[in-house]
Formats: sequence, structure tokens, C-alpha cells
Amino acid sequence: MDKRVPDDSERTVDIIARLQDRLERGRGAEIRLVESILANPQFAAHAPIAQIAERAGVSEPTITRLARALGFPGTREMRFHLAQALAIGGAYLREPSAPVEELPLSGQVVAKVASGAHAALDLMSMALADIDLEPMAKEISRASQILVYGTGGSSSFAAVELQNRLFRLGLHVTAHTDPQLQRMSASVLEPKAVVIGFSVSGQAASVMDAVTIARQYGARAFVVTTPNSPLAAAGDDILPLTFKEDGNLYKPSSMRYALLSAVDMIAMATALTLGKKVLEPLRRVRHSLASQNIKNPNLPIGD
Repeated sequence: MDKRVPDDSERTVDIIARLQDRLERGRGAEIRLVESILANPQFAAHAPIAQIAERAGVSEPTITRLARALGFPGTREMRFHLAQALAIGGAYLREPSAPVEELPLSGQVVAKVASGAHAALDLMSMALADIDLEPMAKEISRASQILVYGTGGSSSFAAVELQNRLFRLGLHVTAHTDPQLQRMSASVLEPKAVVIGFSVSGQAASVMDAVTIARQYGARAFVVTTPNSPLAAAGDDILPLTFKEDGNLYKPSSMRYALLSAVDMIAMATALTLGKKVLEPLRRVRHSLASQNIKNPNLPIGD
């Protein structure tokens, strides 16, 4: 998985300003496309080109022409800068609301928690814009055994949640949050096994040890952690965890939303790789809930 890292000159590009300028100088189909992008830059940054064209009512070559008119070699670079713009100033691209300080206490809590979650997801969107999840998903989908490691509040939560996402796909997966069990379980793995290690800091000793031990016995090791950390160097591959704390000591860290998005991305990529074979185990899980009178098909699987 290759991670796209912009150089210093690229970080100064303001694609939103360039798009707004095209509204004044463009014409016809180009204006419709720009209006569509500005109305939902998140969709334009990540949706397939065909869907972007369909939503704007333009042809796919129109998107290529716009990218070049904005000064980019192609659509890939344009979409990368859209994701970057969302990560840096996503809050300013959403509909304005009342200043937080003017809201009652409950309104302040809702606004601050929600804005923190938005910011965390925007940063992850940019960090993972060019990450290829397919190789990781293929390894997980055909593993004889999957062990997920996380120590501490947030990372252990992520490990257990990934176990919850993967077992219902019919996969043999176990999460370990106890440091000794992490090391011991890694020591009995076989080459067809996969381990997935979570650590926000990338310095959790037991997770690093377990990853190193598992690789020693031929298992593949994927890590979800901060880039350039010790754990990042210990794994076979990394899903980079990107977040920024807002300094509010009264609010739980929004980094948890970045972790949860990583969990969901791994789970969904694996489900899509497995294809239709996941439908039967999911059906069985849904059927098992009928005994608890949980029959609404619109509810998520599991309470």
C-alpha cells in the first residue's frame, strides 16, 4: 500500500479557491461540474469518476478537462487535493451553524463532539486517499486464523470491534487485549495466519512484541498506527492512523472516530473481497436475533 505524501509546494494549493474562480470563467458543462463538486466535495474526492459525471450531468472527459484547467496533470491529482482541502478546512466547507459559545450546554456538547468526529474523518479521508486496501483485504480473507491486538482504552476497543466485524463474515478471528496473551498467541501462529495490531502511539510494547513474534513464525502482520512509529516499522504493512487533538480536556478524544473508520474500512474491504459467500453467515446472524424478537431488517446486525 503506497501512501501519497504531498511535497511543500503541493500543500499550498487551494483547490477550493481555484474551483470558485472557474465558476466565474467557465461555461456550460464545466460550471455544472464545479457547482456539483463544491456542493459535495467529499463525494467528488472519493466517488468513481463515472458517478461524479453522472451526478453533475456531464461527460467524464469534462472532468479531465476541468482538472487540467485547474492546473493538475489529471483527475487523480485534483481529487487528492480535494481530500486534502477537506482535511485541512472541512469544517468551513459545511453549512454554517450558530457559534458554539452561543448554544446551551447540551448544544455545545453535541456541536463539539460532532465537529471533532467530522475533523477526524476528514483527516483519515486525506491520509487514506491513495491507500490500496485490496492486498490487505485479500490476505485477511484467506487467512487460516486472524489475531487482532490492541492494548489500552482506544486500541483495545478497536481490536474488539474489528473482531465483531470479521467473525460475522465467517472468518476465524480472535481479539486479544491482554499483553501476555498477545505474546503467547503470536508464538503459536502458522504461516497462513494474519495478525492486525492497533496502537495510537505506535509504542505499545506488547503489540510490537506480538507483531514481531508472529512475523518470526511466518504470519503476515498489518498495523493500524501512526506513521513513522516503532509499530509502523514492525509490521509488514501499515494502514496509517492520522488525527489531530483539539486540546479540549473535557471532551473524549476524537481520535476514536479515526480508529473506528479504520476498522470499518478493513471490514468492508474484506467483505467485498469475500463477495457473496459472506451473505450466508450474515443471514445466520440475523436469523439468530429473531429469537430475541429483533426482526426489523433495517436495524444493524447486533445490538
